[in-house]
Order: sequence, then structure tokens, then C-alpha cells
Amino acid sequence: MTTLITPPPPHLLKKFSTEARDESNKRNGAGYLKTFARLCIEWANSKSTPNLSQIRSSDITPPLELVQQWIDQIYGNPKIIVASDDLCLAKLAAQWGADQELEACLMYAGDNGLSITRMRAARRPKPPSLKEEALQALAELAAECYGNTDQSDTIRRALEKLDD
Repeated sequence: MTTLITPPPPHLLKKFSTEARDESNKRNGAGYLKTFARLCIEWANSKSTPNLSQIRSSDITPPLELVQQWIDQIYGNPKIIVASDDLCLAKLAAQWGADQELEACLMYAGDNGLSITRMRAARRPKPPSLKEEALQALAELAAECYGNTDQSDTIRRALEKLDD
């Protein structure tokens, strides 16, 4: 069986790229790839103990090996290879199951006087708003341009005045 390697999410890849570029600039352009690779490896090694309070149901994806096992059980033919549609369906099923479990836990919590609002917020944190994403993207673009410009400062101030 092949091992499925999950890359860091896009927002971390951008962060790693920025950090590697900054480190490379300190060394007159040397060491970008080495720093970027080190950051990715450190991230991969730290994944063994995930922060369960930060898991969103949209982040839940069954491993390829498990989906292949399910396909083998359903069709009774180990020669059928997992297709991308199978992976999408498995991910949606995992998300649905996670949300059902959360709802059951919330019902239990409510029946026993526990804080449903705090539990939901902890188990399904909200993704960043469009405003937050835009401010982050602007900060990254400004960093790529080697510092803030009057234009980026104007855009940043305008974004900050917008409602989330």
C-alpha cells in the first residue's frame, strides 16, 4: 500500500515561503529551499498530536488506505482502485458523520447543563472572514515587495474599516 503524504495547507505554505525568503535575504539569497524544507518537515513532525479543539468538519478527510478498504468491502474486489469521486464522497461522509456526532454531543451537553455555545465554538471554529483573508494576503504581498508602500497602507486601512 502507498502512503498518503498530506502537504501543509496553503496558508502555511505561504507562511513558510515568507519565512524562508526572509531567512534567505539575511544570507544574501542563500538557503531558501533548505529553510522551506525544514519548516515543512517540522510541520509534518508536529502533526502527530493535533489540536483537536481546532478541527473543523471540513478538515476531516479519511486516509486513502481506509477509503480503499471501504471500496474493497463494498465491491468485494480488491483490484478496483479508488477514484477521485470515491475520495470526495468519503470526505463528505466523514464531514457529515463528524457533524452528526457534534450535534449528539451538544444535545448531551444541553441536557446536562454544559455550555453548548462554548462547545460548538471550540469544536467548529469559524474560518477567517474575507476581510481577514484580504488583510493577510495584503500583508504577504507587501512583504514580497520588501516593505509597505503608501498604496498598500491605503488598502490596508480601507480593509480594516470594512465590517467582517
